[in-house]
Amino acid sequence: MKITFWRVVFVLLVAVGGYSAYLRFFHGLGAATNLSDQFPWGIWIGFDALCGIMLTAGGFTLMGAVHVFNIKEWRAVARPALVTAFLGYTLEAFALMFDLGKPWNIWHPLIMWNPRSVMFLVGWCVMLYLGIMALEFAPVVFERFRLEKPMRILKLLSTPVVIMTGRNRFAAASRAASGIGMWST
Repeated sequence: MKITFWRVVFVLLVAVGGYSAYLRFFHGLGAATNLSDQFPWGIWIGFDALCGIMLTAGGFTLMGAVHVFNIKEWRAVARPALVTAFLGYTLEAFALMFDLGKPWNIWHPLIMWNPRSVMFLVGWCVMLYLGIMALEFAPVVFERFRLEKPMRILKLLSTPVVIMTGRNRFAAASRAASGIGMWST
């Protein structure tokens, strides 16, 4: 394999990322990001949560609109938007494991509820939306392998699920825009 400039840059980026992951998991979030109890939110959380979720929100909303309202003009961009949203939520789940600090505990919000925790809310939202994206992506897999029966079942179930998650997302966005926190409801 020939050593090129971009391969060296890539190897350096992987090395820096690996060292950052080592610091995060073995020495805590403060050692890796310089965050503390005094400054708990920094560029790590801003880039992680805000950019990742904003990237996926467009694809999630577009797929919901195309699916629920059957907008044929947007079908050409629906699948690329779906792939972008699905990859975005997958990367957000991966980043959430770094935020939690113990990736082997990613399943804890499913059975150990703490509704007063911001990370509990973020964890549940990411898990639920990733599940919805998997449901939206499933027809691509079913078409590829010509699975007719699962496709019919999915079509029956997916519209109510998409409508409910879209309604919940709109409610959360309107509360945020009005300055009312999720904890005030």
